[in-house]
Amino acid sequence: MLTARNELDDRLQGLNLGADDYIAKPFFVEELAARIHAVVRRSVGVRQNFLSVGSLKLHRITREVTCDQQAIELTSCEFNLLEYLMRSPGRVFTRTQILEHVWGYDFNPNTNVVDVCIQRIRRKIDPIDETNWIESIRGVGYRFRNPDHDR
Repeated sequence: MLTARNELDDRLQGLNLGADDYIAKPFFVEELAARIHAVVRRSVGVRQNFLSVGSLKLHRITREVTCDQQAIELTSCEFNLLEYLMRSPGRVFTRTQILEHVWGYDFNPNTNVVDVCIQRIRRKIDPIDETNWIESIRGVGYRFRNPDHDR
């Protein structure tokens, strides 16, 4: 995030809303370039082939999802959305971020495709495990619950 706002509350809010980094004006172009390179290095790092949070397990290679050892059939978009959220439990993602990552769309304020997909995933997981893994953050978007922070 590149902004003129430099107060601590502004920086914390920006990072908590999903910014990978935060730099305030005035800034040095060299520092901006170094921070962009750092974010890119983090994003292209080695990805795990298997994600596991509580009873929910996702295998990236076979594209299989299980909950309490029961297979869950997901469409390609549902799988990609669940994977995106599971990669960063506790992090809040805006609808715009989800649209861009999962569907490759620019934000369209009239679409509810993210909300519909979230509802379909919930309908498939909730009957097996009532943990409510995907939380709605009113006015912002969604996050995958981080059980380590729920205690």
